[in-house]
Amino acid sequence: MTLLLVVFVVGLAFANSISAGRVTDNARALHWANSSLGTAALTRAALVQAVTFAALEESDLVTAEDFAAAMTEARGARERLDALQDLGGESVSAAALTHYLSSVDAALVALDSGSSSTAKDLIVSEVEAAYIGLRDSLQAEQDDIQTQIDANNAGANRATDFITFFLTFAIPASAVLIYRVIAKRSVREHQLTADLEIEAERAVGRAKDEFIAGLSHELRTPLTSIYGFAEILTDSDGSDVEGNKDLAQIIANEAAEMTRMVDDLLAAARIDSTGVQVEHAPTQISDVVESAVTPFSRAGLEVKRSGGEAWVSTDAARLRHVIVNLLSNAARHGGDNIGIEVSGGEGVVDIEVWDDGPGVPEEQVEKLFERFIHNGAAPLLTGSIGLGLAVASRLTSLLGGKLSYQRFVGKTYFIVSLPGLEQVAEEVKDSQESVAEMIRAMSA
Repeated sequence: MTLLLVVFVVGLAFANSISAGRVTDNARALHWANSSLGTAALTRAALVQAVTFAALEESDLVTAEDFAAAMTEARGARERLDALQDLGGESVSAAALTHYLSSVDAALVALDSGSSSTAKDLIVSEVEAAYIGLRDSLQAEQDDIQTQIDANNAGANRATDFITFFLTFAIPASAVLIYRVIAKRSVREHQLTADLEIEAERAVGRAKDEFIAGLSHELRTPLTSIYGFAEILTDSDGSDVEGNKDLAQIIANEAAEMTRMVDDLLAAARIDSTGVQVEHAPTQISDVVESAVTPFSRAGLEVKRSGGEAWVSTDAARLRHVIVNLLSNAARHGGDNIGIEVSGGEGVVDIEVWDDGPGVPEEQVEKLFERFIHNGAAPLLTGSIGLGLAVASRLTSLLGGKLSYQRFVGKTYFIVSLPGLEQVAEEVKDSQESVAEMIRAMSA
C-alpha cells in the first residue's frame, strides 16, 4: 500500500512537472509573439523614417550620409525581425511574418534604386496592409497562448494541491508549505519578468510611432507656409516690393525653423550612433552669441544682450546650436521680452537665455531635458518635436558644461555653464602685438 502511495505521489509530481514545462513553452511562445509584434512596429517606423529622409535628401534638406544612416537603421530593424522569424518555428503567424518581410524588402529595394516615390507607394499599398495582417495574427496568437497558459496553470495548481494533500502524511507540514511558497514565488517572478519585458517593448513601439507622427506634423507646418507664400510670390507681378519682401522673410524664417528641426534630428541620431565630434578652440562668447542672434533679429525678434566679454575653450558651432535652440524655445514658449546675459567668475562662464513668460509647470521640470516627453497624449511643449532642449543639454555636456533651468523673479532662465578660459584674451592680444612688431621690423 505504501509503495502504491509513493508511486501515485511520484506520478502526480511527474504530471505536474510536464504541466510546468508546457507553461514554460507557452510563455516562450508568448514572448516571441510580443517581441515579433514590437520589432515589426519598429521596422515599419524605421522604413517610414528612411523614406522621409530620402524625400528630404532629394530636396537637399539632408545629406546622403544622413539618408544612408536612416537606411542602415531600417535594414538593422529588418534583420532583427528576420532573426525572430527563425525562432518562430511552426507558429501560425509565420506566413504573415514572411509576407510582411517580403513587402519591407520590396520597399528597401525601391529606396536602394533611388525611387522614394515608389517606396512610399509600396508602404501605403503593401507594407501597411501586411503589417496590419501580421499584427492581427500575432494578437490572436497571443490570446490563444494566454488561454493555454491559464489552463495549464489551473491544471498545475490542482496537481500541486493533490501532491500536497498526500505528502502531508509523510513529511512535516511545514516542509510542504515551504515548497509551495517557493514554487509559487518562482512562477510569479518569471511571470513578472516576462510582463516587464513585453511592456518595455510595447512602450518603445508606441514612442517610435508617436515620434514619427509628431515629426510629420511639425515639418508639415513650415512646409505649408513655405509652399503657400512661394505660390503667392510666383503669381505676383512684383509691383508690391515691400509686401514681397515680407513674404520672402516669412519663407526664410520658416525654412530656418525647419532647418533647426532637421539639425536636432541629425544631432540626436549622431549622439546615439557614432557620437558627435567636438573640436575645442579658444572662442569669444560674444561672437557666438551674435551669430546665433542674427537670424532671429532678421525675423523681427528683439533679443536684449548684456554682460561683458568672455573667452572659453569650446566648439563654436556646437555652442551656437545650443544657443539657437534656447532662443527658439524662448520665442515659442516664453514671454514678449527675451534676452541673453553673459557673466563669468571663478573659472566658470555662464550664458543665460531668459524670457518673461510663465515658465514650465513645476511637475514637469524634472522631465524638461528628456527626449520626446509627452503629457498624456499631448507633447510637453506644444509646437515642438521634443528634441530641442534634450539636444541642447547633451551638446552642452559634450562641451564639458551643464545646462540648467531656473525660475527667478518672474523670469525663466536657461543657463549654459562652461569652464572659463583664463588669460586667453590676453594671450591673443599679446600674439597680435608680436605679429605687428615683426611686420614693423621686417618693413624697416
